[in-house]
Amino acid sequence: MSIKNLNIRKIAVIGAGIMGHGIAQTCALAGYKTTITRRRKELFKETYEQIKSNLETLMEKGIITKNDLDHALSNIDFKESVSEAARDADFVIEAVVENMDLKKNIVKELDEICLGHTIIASNTSSFSITELASVANRQDKVVGMHWWNPPHLMPLVEIVKGEHTSTETVNITRDLTIKLGKVPVVCKDSPGFLGVRLQAALVIEAISMLEEGLATAEDIDTAVKMTLGLRLPILGPLEIVDLGGMDTFLYAYAYLYKTLGEKFKPPSLLRSKVESGELGIKTGKGFYNYAGKSIEALVKRRDQWLIEQLKSRGLIKPRIQ
Repeated sequence: MSIKNLNIRKIAVIGAGIMGHGIAQTCALAGYKTTITRRRKELFKETYEQIKSNLETLMEKGIITKNDLDHALSNIDFKESVSEAARDADFVIEAVVENMDLKKNIVKELDEICLGHTIIASNTSSFSITELASVANRQDKVVGMHWWNPPHLMPLVEIVKGEHTSTETVNITRDLTIKLGKVPVVCKDSPGFLGVRLQAALVIEAISMLEEGLATAEDIDTAVKMTLGLRLPILGPLEIVDLGGMDTFLYAYAYLYKTLGEKFKPPSLLRSKVESGELGIKTGKGFYNYAGKSIEALVKRRDQWLIEQLKSRGLIKPRIQ
């Protein structure tokens, strides 16, 4: 079977822990026959009940129907060994604990037992996909597929292209991610990928502020929740810079660099954008190109989102009752 024409019918999830059971649940709910590995047979029922409970919560919230729940559970099968679960699977998702040697051993075993067309995906949040794939003959079919916890609810899946991962493998993984009802982003193989690295920058700086005695833990967290926490669901960090003005951010970060040190050094890309007159929405081009787009509509969309979020939190109240 050509990978370009791969019709995914069966998915195997290796590992039924914190991430594995939620990933398997998502695959089964999307209509795929899904096999999960659990090392001890007596633990099958525990994982089954966990998945059933998750599905019942979705049903109680009106997200799925009783028929959806029953169909999802009927799609799930359990096996004790990797070989039993994955030997006839079209797509395998490795979701064991973050141990490089263990993951390499599983990738090597999958490479040996799986069908020739099978794609091997790893849910690692930090390890190099290129290194994980080094133990396989089918390095072109090994890809990163990093889900976020809880995987049955969080929409993002990071698809990580290793040094030898083929474009076809990336495209099939992205298409599958969409069919699973998730939102895919694609990135090159790099420590922390996208989300972990972005989160690390914020968390490390917050801990540094606390260590410096700059504010209490509560006030630091409140500062995030009442600013970034409200905007980030509708505006990513690069969009925020475009809307605020690249020159403004450059001047601010240059001052932080001067006063707080090397970690705040403005990226050369930001400086070059400003020097070339690409300042964001006020010049029509920044990290994004706004040609033919309504700036007013973009700003209104942001403001409407913020108003709804503030209302839902009781932070603003209508004057007219």
